[in-house]
Amino acid sequence: MRPLTLTLTAAWALSRRSTARTFEEASRRPRRAQEAWFARLQRSAKDTAYGTAIGLGSVYSLDDLRRRAPVTTWEDVAPWVERIAAGERRVLTSEPVLVFQRTSGSTALPKRVPYTQGLLDDFSAATGPWLDDLFRHFPAMFRTRQYWSLSPAARAPETTPAGLRVGLDDDTEYFGRATRFAMAKLMVVPSQVAQAPTMEAWREQTLLRLIEAGDLGFISVWNPSFLTLLLEALATRWQSLAPSVSPQRRTALERAFDAHGGLDGAALWPSLALISCWTDAWAASAVPALRRFFPTTPLQGKGLLATEGVVSFPLWGQPAPVAAVTSHLLEFEALEDEGRPTRFVDELREGASYSPLLTTRGGLVRYRLPDVVRCVGHWRALPMLRFEGRLDRTSDLRGEKLSAVVVERVLAEALRDVPHAFALLAPSDATPTPRYSLFLDAPLDEGRCSALAADVEERLRDEFHYRYCRDLGQLGPVHVLKVHDGRARWLAAMQARGLTLGDIKPTAFDPAVGWEARLGLTSR
Repeated sequence: MRPLTLTLTAAWALSRRSTARTFEEASRRPRRAQEAWFARLQRSAKDTAYGTAIGLGSVYSLDDLRRRAPVTTWEDVAPWVERIAAGERRVLTSEPVLVFQRTSGSTALPKRVPYTQGLLDDFSAATGPWLDDLFRHFPAMFRTRQYWSLSPAARAPETTPAGLRVGLDDDTEYFGRATRFAMAKLMVVPSQVAQAPTMEAWREQTLLRLIEAGDLGFISVWNPSFLTLLLEALATRWQSLAPSVSPQRRTALERAFDAHGGLDGAALWPSLALISCWTDAWAASAVPALRRFFPTTPLQGKGLLATEGVVSFPLWGQPAPVAAVTSHLLEFEALEDEGRPTRFVDELREGASYSPLLTTRGGLVRYRLPDVVRCVGHWRALPMLRFEGRLDRTSDLRGEKLSAVVVERVLAEALRDVPHAFALLAPSDATPTPRYSLFLDAPLDEGRCSALAADVEERLRDEFHYRYCRDLGQLGPVHVLKVHDGRARWLAAMQARGLTLGDIKPTAFDPAVGWEARLGLTSR
């Protein structure tokens, strides 16, 4: 091992162990850990504008909080966040807001989540034990370099009216300072590559650096299709990239292709020990395509980490991620119990499904995430939580996060002057690239259908995450499929889901795939 790598690995290990020891203690007595966490938050947040408004100063226990503080959504939080964006202090937190992180949700309201140093430290309280666990199971991996695809490509800078930054400069800010320092030195692709002027330039720079990294030992991406698309580009363009690669790696690249032109990722990166990516819910459909390049390399599914906070993180060998009990105060709405009562982390029942509530040092109090997790067992005293999908009508095939509110607004505008009996936008999990289909019952010829598809596509691209997935090539363009008796077929399909006609609400969006068959079409 090179001396610099050894020094960085040692420094990184020390930073991980601190958070890992705290987590190990909390994993045996999670209720005590959560009570202590909330006591610290209550002392610091009770005199903020929001803390005063909800009477946080008189809430001294977790049971008090459950009885007195309301469950909140982004619609409740948004007005307070706008006050912070305008420059007001001590609104949600006593700490200053360092940055806003963008995300999209189930409403048309823009979401800019405020980040404080405390919130970033609490993200580290989950990422530290995760990395420490990987170190113990894959020690050789930490003597190699790594690829993290955390930073979005081609993202324009943004600030609030008060000059506060929107968007992390580098997503390694989710980690502690020592970890960030080590990661910056061990990264195969430096964060500056994300600032490439075009998506094509970003892709080429990324591929060249990956090819040169013969000591690549770890890959972390969110959506598996992100990595698949990079490898597909490498498989089709490697001969044009080869002249820019060192002779040694050019030889390795040539040997990584079999007689049929298939790329063997393990041959190109023989030190690769692990790939971390989403593997649950919709992401599972993208895993087989990734396995074409890495048939035997171990995969580890990620936990539930939202922009607002972290709910769970994985431990190697466990059937599902464990609750991030040292990061935030976690509550869970029991979705299968009458009235959906809330449960604390030590009260979850194996086999039951829940929706998480977060109280964080970013200022959120009992904030509802529209996600569904199922408790599949316990590790020590902590519940293991498998992500099962979204509660709201949001489609997220490849990270685009399209919501019903956005889609219905787009279609209302695009179809304003188009006579039609039925319209429904839904995802088509087509191969090799999924896309969205507009099922339309209208007297339009092929030319007008194509023009309408282009119009809908252009309007959807106003949404950041959709545009990003399209630019990366993770989604194909919208297309129009003409249907007959669409409304009747749609009602029959909804009734088949167990709904009565009186309970079926009109909608122009459904996040489920398979509507080609339900509406009498052959899958395309």
